[in-house]
Amino acid sequence: MRAAVIEELGTPPRAGEREDPARGAGEALVEVTAAPLNPIEIRVASGSFARRAQPPYVPGLEGAGRVVESDRVAPGRRVRFEGAALPGFGNQGTLAELAGVEEDSLVELPDSVDDAQAAALGVVGITAALALDRAGIAAAERVLVLGATGAVGQAAVQLARARGAGRIVAAGRNREGLARALELGADAAVTLDSAGELLAGEFKEAAGGALDVVVDPLWGPPAMAALTTLADYGRHVNVGQSAGTDVDVPIDQVRNRQGAIHAISSGWTPVPEKATVYRRLLDDVAAGRLAVDHELIPLDEVAGAWERQAESPHRKLVIQIPGG
Repeated sequence: MRAAVIEELGTPPRAGEREDPARGAGEALVEVTAAPLNPIEIRVASGSFARRAQPPYVPGLEGAGRVVESDRVAPGRRVRFEGAALPGFGNQGTLAELAGVEEDSLVELPDSVDDAQAAALGVVGITAALALDRAGIAAAERVLVLGATGAVGQAAVQLARARGAGRIVAAGRNREGLARALELGADAAVTLDSAGELLAGEFKEAAGGALDVVVDPLWGPPAMAALTTLADYGRHVNVGQSAGTDVDVPIDQVRNRQGAIHAISSGWTPVPEKATVYRRLLDDVAAGRLAVDHELIPLDEVAGAWERQAESPHRKLVIQIPGG
């Protein structure tokens, strides 16, 4: 079968040939048509992950395609799916014509959502939805979305609007991405050019008051500034750390406001729970409340897409598998 293959850590995958996978216990076998790139895959393949991956291996965490073999979904049905484990540690991923995937992750797709859309929606939408579920947005609350120029942030902007947020502030460094966040439903935008008290003041001014909810894919200095602007009983939900981990948390200010800091990982969320969340997201897509900007790229061009992903492309890059 054709697949993307990491031959050596520190190099991007290349399209090549691999043996067809065997279906394992608790797995379904799927014909993959579209598989998105995710930041954690770049970290694993770069050699900077906590564990050292073992090439050669096929990357890919998720995707969309058609069932070949399954215990509960008929062959030929279009589905979204996730791999059974993080590729690179004895497991093969989904950037291939055939993949063994977690049986419980299968979600049948409506005709109104094509495979590229379904693949782009996966980890991005689930992460944003889990963050907002944890925050528990109440009507008219003020919401700050950090990293709103990225795919998770832009999904969070749309879902916060759909769930009744009163005012949404998008924050990020890329001005084109911030303009897109405004189109998607943010009320105001803040560029992350400032720091500390100055940035905190910009957040508060843009929100029209203290922040009830912060959705945070960044951590680092922007998150610390946001924490100082929480309202009483405000909730800060972290889902990533691309802005760094060496921080001095203003815990006294959070504590004095009875605030809460939550941290979640979609990768550590049980697969059945993620499948339930994804089904809800399909309803949001069908109702026009959610769209994930994405770009479809042929498998033969996966190396260039991989390098673009490492630079944060501000849209979801989805690899089209031959035949997809």
